[in-house]
Parts: sequence; C-alpha cells; structure tokens
Amino acid sequence: MTEPVAATREQARALDAAAERHGVPAPMLMALAGFQCATLARQLLSEISALHGEVAVMVGRGNNGGDALGCARHLSTWGFSVHCLLLGAQDQAPQSEQARAAADGGAELLLARPGELDRVAGLALDRPDLIIDGLLGTGAVGAPRDPTATLIRRINRSSATVLAIDLPSGLDADTGGVEGDCVRADHTLMLGAAKVGCQTPAARHWVGRLWLADIGIPAAAYHDCGLALPDRLGPDPVLLTSRP
Repeated sequence: MTEPVAATREQARALDAAAERHGVPAPMLMALAGFQCATLARQLLSEISALHGEVAVMVGRGNNGGDALGCARHLSTWGFSVHCLLLGAQDQAPQSEQARAAADGGAELLLARPGELDRVAGLALDRPDLIIDGLLGTGAVGAPRDPTATLIRRINRSSATVLAIDLPSGLDADTGGVEGDCVRADHTLMLGAAKVGCQTPAARHWVGRLWLADIGIPAAAYHDCGLALPDRLGPDPVLLTSRP
C-alpha cells in the first residue's frame, strides 16, 4: 500500500515528536519554519511591489504563533515594517525566544491585553500590505473563540494579501471544514508535509494558493508516522497549486 504524502492532524503532531526523537527538536523546526514563511512572504511582497512594505503578524498561543514570530524576525531584519499582535504573553513558551528575537530584530510586539484588543488590532491592521496568519495551528478543533474569532473577522475585512501558516485559522486540519469564523487566505504555506484538510474541495474557498516548505524534518520521522517523504521539498517554498 502506498504511503500518504498529506498528514492528518494526528500525523502532524506525531511528525513533530518523531523529528525530536531523531535529533531535531521543536525549537529547530520552529526556527526554520519562520525562515521559510519569511522567504515566501518576501516573495509575495515583491510581487505586489511592497519592497519596504508593512506586515501585520497575527500570533496565536501555540507553535503556530512561534512560527509567525520567527517570520517576523526575518522580515524586520530584511527591512520591512513588522507589527506583531500577540494573543499570549510575550514570555509564554514556546514563543519566548522567538518573541525576544523578533523584538531585538526590530519588530513591534503588541500584546492584546483584556480590553485592549480593538486598539492593538487597529495598530497592527491599520494599512498592512501583507497579513501573516499564525493564530491557530493543525491541533485546533471546533469554532474559534474570542479573541481569536474577532481577529479572524478583522483579517477578513482587510484588503491586504493574507498568508496563512500551515492552514488558515478556523479550518479543520482533517476535513477542510469550517465551524464559525475562518481566515480567507490568498496563500497557505504548509510546513513539512501537506495537510489533508487543506487539499479537500471544502477548503478551496479558504486556502488560496497552496505552498509546501521543508523545515528540516528527518526522513526517518516521516517513515515513523506512516508518511511518504514529499518528493518536491527543496531549499525554498514550492507552489503545489496555482488555483486561487
């Protein structure tokens, strides 16, 4: 039987754990994920002629948010104006190192404290050329709750290009279905392995153009999780489908 190349929610979780067993711990995966996201973001900014543009980075509480902060660090170092809206505390693991590095690299960190979401969301989402969606990852189940749901609605009202990390926030990683609010992405960068839900007909309205990026997961980790090694991985993100 041929091994699948797209990962379910459980396989995505197991893939991270297997990578650690084979010598590549989560901080290493997160660092490369951030770099790959930034690489694609810079390409998209170039395509819309925003070579010194404004980037709004939406940072959730989990690993997806850590990837987003890593992306912010590189983009700010490369000369873009980057504003990060954090739903979790700046010192919250696993984001603390990424948050510190992003701030030291010149990114503005805006913490969404209770009662201040509208104000900081306005600062971050005033006039961005590109929005990075790092609110929810593959482990999220069910309809997003506030304040995440409120931010998703703010993102969807923006005219900016939207790049989702791994999957649009609100999309089910297994079915591609949506319960409640979901980010409408122009581009989705899947990390390490394609996600089953992103490739379903139900997801087409939400994912935009699908990309895949290598984040350093060892070949043995794919084997451990019953996944085929993606045959199109390389040093840069690869476009899997041009369908908007």
